[in-house]
Amino acid sequence: MAASDDTADPGPFGPLSSSRTALLTTYRRGGEAVATPLSIAVANGRAYFVTAGDSGKARRLSTTDRVTLAPCSVGGKVTGETVEGRARRLDPAERKTAAKGLLRPTGPLFWSLVAYRLFQGRKMELYEVVPATSTR
Repeated sequence: MAASDDTADPGPFGPLSSSRTALLTTYRRGGEAVATPLSIAVANGRAYFVTAGDSGKARRLSTTDRVTLAPCSVGGKVTGETVEGRARRLDPAERKTAAKGLLRPTGPLFWSLVAYRLFQGRKMELYEVVPATSTR
């Protein structure tokens, strides 16, 4: 992903800035970790991902917002440093602002969104991950 004015500073998510795929780890109520590779975008010191609103990830994130992200291969093999963060679902107004860059036809998350909508017909949600040490 080429850096532009709105994506130039990856901040704490620097280890993820050159990767389009990350291993997202979410946590069950009992504290067990569940790791899933997915498409990501890094912009303005935050990481973004798209997932189905009824997915296991979305259900786990409704219980706890604690996550980790690590650059990985499409198959989930970690290729770099893990970053801890907090994830939250963007509301419609925030999603509209973020979508201008991330979900446009040439944006880094566009094809993730299209694939889910076309092939699975599911409602998609856009999540933002902020560094664990950051305040919102």
